[in-house]
Amino acid sequence: MPFQVVELKLDADDKVIDRKAIPYPYPQRLDAVETIEKLITRLQKAQYEAERDYWSAIAKDGKTRIKFIIEGL
Repeated sequence: MPFQVVELKLDADDKVIDRKAIPYPYPQRLDAVETIEKLITRLQKAQYEAERDYWSAIAKDGKTRIKFIIEGL
């Protein structure tokens, strides 16, 4: 099963205000994980939430919260 990386921008109440999927599938979940790990290195307060299986960070503007998830296609 292929996977895709999805970036979710959240408001102050943790509601999704924007959703952007990376436009190509990854053949393995590990490939998607590697992509997310590269993306979050440029962001503040980046961390992996193991209990819920997502990555979170603060956008470059210092305000917007971002969540990265992996979805099966």
